[in-house]
Parts: sequence; structure tokens; C-alpha cells
Amino acid sequence: MLEFAAMFVATFVTVPLLGLYLVYIVTVKITKKKQYSLKKAVDSSAILFIISVYFLVLEIWNFEMGWYIALFFLMSAVIFTIYHWKRYEDIQMKRVLKGVWRFQFVIFFFSYGLLVVYGLVFRIFLS
Repeated sequence: MLEFAAMFVATFVTVPLLGLYLVYIVTVKITKKKQYSLKKAVDSSAILFIISVYFLVLEIWNFEMGWYIALFFLMSAVIFTIYHWKRYEDIQMKRVLKGVWRFQFVIFFFSYGLLVVYGLVFRIFLS
């Protein structure tokens, strides 16, 4: 049973698009709201993309970037907080954190795509 759980988690970390799609399909079937389902899928699969990018960078360049990911998250949170404060004068932490989290999804989603393409080209043509 533990091996099955490990394989299940490893599959979603290796192919986070599968997790994004699965969450989207399940929530659409339950709620019948496509925009709400997309937001829930993005929110829940962002961590999969972050972990996937970490392991892709580790595999391609043998470079541990956990601290860089944490620093990037904190710096973007600071920037979003300052922007929110300047625009609205009252900081709503839930709204700021949701914006930061979705921004992280966009950055790591595109990073994942670029790293997958780079990794495939690198392994096929340069090895």
C-alpha cells in the first residue's frame, strides 16, 4: 500500500499536468462551474509544478535550488504586498497570498514546460 502511494505521488510530481487536469475534471463534474474549477485546479497543482521544476533542475544541471525557490516565493510575496498596500491602502493577506500563489503557478508552469523541452533536447542531441 505504501508503494502504491509513493508511485501515485511520484506520477503527479513527474507529470504535474496530469494532476492539474484531474483536479479540473473532478471539480467540473462536482460543481459544474468551469472558472471555479480552473482556479481550484491551479491552486492545488501549483505545488506539483514547483516540485517538478526543482527535480528537473536537479536532474539537468545537478543543482539544488530549494533555497532559491523559497527566496523567490518570499520576494514575490513582498512585492505583491507592497503593490497591494500602495493600490488599496489596506492589506488583505488572503488576497495577497492567493495572488502570490497563482503567480508562482504561472512562473513554474512555464518553467516546467521550458525545462521539459530543454531536457529532452539536451538528452537526445547532446548525449
